[in-house]
Amino acid sequence: MKKMSVLKKICALTSATVMVVGLSATAMAAVDLTGGEVGGYTSPDTPNVDDKVINLKKEITAYNPDEALIYGPAITYTYGIVGASGTELVQITDDPSDHDSGLATSTTALAGITTGVSMTGTSSNTIAWTNADILEASSTGTANYKDLVVSFANVVFTQPGVYRYKITETANSYTTSGVTDGGNSNTRYLDVYVMRSDSYTDGSTAAQWKVYGYVCINSTDAESAISPSSTFKTNGFVDTDTTGGVSTADEYRTYNLTLGKTLTGDTTMNSHKFPFDATWTAGAATGTFQFIVEETGTASATKTPQAATTTVNGTAVAADSLYKVGIADAVGAADKDGTPLIANGGTVKYIGIPNGTKVTVTETNDVTGTTYATTATETIGSGSASAIEWTGGTSVKSADNKTATMDMGDTAIYVQAAAPTADSNVTIQVTNDLSIISPTGYVVRFAPYMILMGLGAVVLVVFKSTRREEED
Repeated sequence: MKKMSVLKKICALTSATVMVVGLSATAMAAVDLTGGEVGGYTSPDTPNVDDKVINLKKEITAYNPDEALIYGPAITYTYGIVGASGTELVQITDDPSDHDSGLATSTTALAGITTGVSMTGTSSNTIAWTNADILEASSTGTANYKDLVVSFANVVFTQPGVYRYKITETANSYTTSGVTDGGNSNTRYLDVYVMRSDSYTDGSTAAQWKVYGYVCINSTDAESAISPSSTFKTNGFVDTDTTGGVSTADEYRTYNLTLGKTLTGDTTMNSHKFPFDATWTAGAATGTFQFIVEETGTASATKTPQAATTTVNGTAVAADSLYKVGIADAVGAADKDGTPLIANGGTVKYIGIPNGTKVTVTETNDVTGTTYATTATETIGSGSASAIEWTGGTSVKSADNKTATMDMGDTAIYVQAAAPTADSNVTIQVTNDLSIISPTGYVVRFAPYMILMGLGAVVLVVFKSTRREEED
């Protein structure tokens, strides 16, 4: 979990004693826990309402075998907030070392006042990721955050104390989006620390309390007394500290596919772009997706750049720097691959395919008057290249299905029997070898040279015959 350094420095705030201020004598104290995030607030209820908001974080950890940017999944999280109740309202005790007296101070959590509370993510009570969002990804996982802003600006507290709120999270599409629910709890408890404000002396009841801190708790046993063995501080719905071992963030895992082309025995066509087609068969993830496309060598695919500069985890990504193919309603729909054209030595790479998705690759021979013996290999991750078996198309297959004889207009199709290994780089390299002489093609290309060679032979024979006659 990424922690903000400023908040780390004030973590001790909620371990300090709550001083009794003004007319109130209620004892308040911070949770005796280590780690996590604690926020400090020093402004009274009004008029500084902007200081009465708490930014909790929602994380999706994105995985990809490259240190890559990928497009996000389509998933929406909805949040609810209620006041804690019953046995959730536990006793909270300071450590004795936090007090000059050397004595512990305790208070019982109060039920959170929800009237006036608001939560806003990408919209009211929700945080949504879409296929247009860009995530940072890596082989070990990179955290991507969006904020859930909890505002107490319109809440009128009735007394000092620790107000406990219960926040729940639900997702609309874990399965279809390809996102894995990584946590063992979709509940957070938010303790809001309130004290009397000494900034107002006019007796105004609307402005006599202020929020001076909070603790967000990821609890496995929220109904028992809180202790470090069962509860851990957190800054939202995120990956907890590894020493806590309580929960992990939601995960989005992807792999990459590279289509490559090799041409042998026919150097005259090295610059020709052969048409390919890549279609996708959904695994568990059946929603909408968008892939980044990269090309090398003499290859091209129909694609568009992202329209505007955006920010990913605080880093600007310039407009037109990432290229994508169209969003499909479901994996396998039209326009998902950008109809790639690949020449000898070129590649088209699709980045950010949801794990579990299988690919079907089709090549078409569109060269007039040629016949190619077409083979292909597939490499997954760090494994060795394996010859694939053609499973379809109009071409004639060898007995072992590893060679497809393609005349003009023929197709060779490879369908993955199983999805590739998770979080891997996959390369399918197709080789076209002009090992079978095509009468039409060779006569068209080489007839002038054959005629010249024939004429040369005739001239040579006539020359030798004439020379013998002269010698005789």
